[in-house]
Amino acid sequence: MSGSDRGEAAEEGPVEARIWLAGRDPEAATRYAQAVSTPRDPLYRHFLTPAEFQERFGPSALQSQQVAAWAGKNGLKTTETTAHYISVSGPVGAMEKALAVPFHTYDDHGRSGTAPARTPTIPHELASAVLTVTGLDRLNTAHPAVAELPAPGPQPSAPGPCSPVGKEEPSGFTGADGRVVSWAPCGYTPEQLREAYGVRDPGLTGKGVTIAVVNAYTSPTMAADLERYSHDHGEPLRPGQYREVNSQVWDQLDSCSANTWYGEQTKDVQAVHGMAPEADIVYVGARNCTPSAFNEALLKVVDLRLADVVSCSWGETTDGYGVQERLISHSVFEQGAIEGIGFYVASGDAGYEDPSTGPGRASGSRRLQVDYPASDPLVTAVGGTSLSVGANGAYAHETSWGQYRVAARADARTWRDVPPGDYPRDWVAGTGGGTSIMYEQPWYQAPVVPEALSRALPGGATGKRAMRVVPDIALVADPLTGMLVGETTATADGKDLHYGERRSGGTSLSCPLFAGMQALVQQAGGGRALGFANPALYLLHGSGAITDVTDTPLGADHPVAWTVNRYEDQANETGPWSTYLATTGRNGEGAARLRATKGFDNTTGLGSPGAAYIGAYLRPPL
Repeated sequence: MSGSDRGEAAEEGPVEARIWLAGRDPEAATRYAQAVSTPRDPLYRHFLTPAEFQERFGPSALQSQQVAAWAGKNGLKTTETTAHYISVSGPVGAMEKALAVPFHTYDDHGRSGTAPARTPTIPHELASAVLTVTGLDRLNTAHPAVAELPAPGPQPSAPGPCSPVGKEEPSGFTGADGRVVSWAPCGYTPEQLREAYGVRDPGLTGKGVTIAVVNAYTSPTMAADLERYSHDHGEPLRPGQYREVNSQVWDQLDSCSANTWYGEQTKDVQAVHGMAPEADIVYVGARNCTPSAFNEALLKVVDLRLADVVSCSWGETTDGYGVQERLISHSVFEQGAIEGIGFYVASGDAGYEDPSTGPGRASGSRRLQVDYPASDPLVTAVGGTSLSVGANGAYAHETSWGQYRVAARADARTWRDVPPGDYPRDWVAGTGGGTSIMYEQPWYQAPVVPEALSRALPGGATGKRAMRVVPDIALVADPLTGMLVGETTATADGKDLHYGERRSGGTSLSCPLFAGMQALVQQAGGGRALGFANPALYLLHGSGAITDVTDTPLGADHPVAWTVNRYEDQANETGPWSTYLATTGRNGEGAARLRATKGFDNTTGLGSPGAAYIGAYLRPPL
């Protein structure tokens, strides 16, 4: 930020901070989280209650006293004390002295205010008591801290034909292989997705399991939309099955206002209900879409143990999330693992976050990188696929979700370019994946992930250390093969509200679908919590319980493609429309290197859950 630096901040200016406490014996907590999550370990699934966690690993009263005493000694006032942090405030001069960091003022590209000029230094006397310090950055900004907005809500209906499930309607256009291309699917129902992924036992409904959906803000029509949607699809909610736990304060950010998240929230809760129609759902609404607000919401989940399974359909580039907030998030995921809570996180919709592409630029990426919190070693990163369903409603094939789109020529029979198109010009979006630049390879990936992936550096070089690779697993995410979602939206003139169902996708669909799948696994196992899933999940590699997804299910010379019509004004479904060829299974080109291949890959991970998945997860091979 040197270009926006306006010099030293006034010493008398106000500043605040949250001093996050490290807890008792952090190394022992890390060991316990791994042991309790790993099959065949003597401690496997010996979970603790929140009270037991707090007593054994949580921050101590002595740590709180140390921080409070340090604050007072340095002229800072303690304003709030919680089980996890202590808030302090005071003049800039006092905070500079206490944390050995200068504060400067900044004013550039819409950002103004005060912030530390470098990373604060935790005082030596607090080294064992403090995890990190947040809240010092007081910059006002016109952009949300999470610059990557959630995946789009329900997609406006295409102005033209679509293929009913299991029946391909020829479009009259030909693809790259000379074959006639069908119109894109009309959209799958929850029942059809359960059938496609092998959930055929009518008794598997998620009954007795609670799923939490964590997101920003809360749509005022979400509960009513879920009620109507569930009724229309023959799986009505019972009284009390859905509830909301919301922030007491909503913070509207200029580029992250509440209504930009409504479609995201609606899709999340309908997807978990669609896969697990009798599971209880608790929606947890964060006060805004910043990492700190999401961490506050996640802390509610673990401190109150609101759910067994948690779906998080949001994320940010690893660089953008911020090291301090990542430390806090990881500590929450560690507490969740110890308590038997599984966190499932969308891997993102911008591929390898290539800054040369539209999605990469929109997310503020400065280099090829994976997203956070999907790349955290203690969450299950859920990637995305394009799904085809056969004539009998059964699974036909999948590719990774990576879509190119080229327009038709005026003759309405041929395409502007040779499909699939050029990168990045014709690339639209695709599942997040790749190799982490921050997190070393976790213990459960070592026997499965090829070194060519774990040691791959963005740009093609080979690193010295094996690193975390995402995603771990994948389900349908391509909006062209997505799920029907019902939402109340405003009409084009803004004078009326209208409820309608439209096809929707993104890894913010695949993530809650897999969270719902895990609720079915828990029910099948007698209701006992599963906890962090990855160590058990990776034992299924090569077992046949997980379908190995590749980008060439029809053969190397036959790319998977559909024809689709799109309005010029997609948001309002108005104006002229154009016809496109959408080719999938090609997630970027060149340096991105995201391909679904045989075995584990950096685009669909292990693959997608197959018909034998639920039983195999409960009885993993030894």
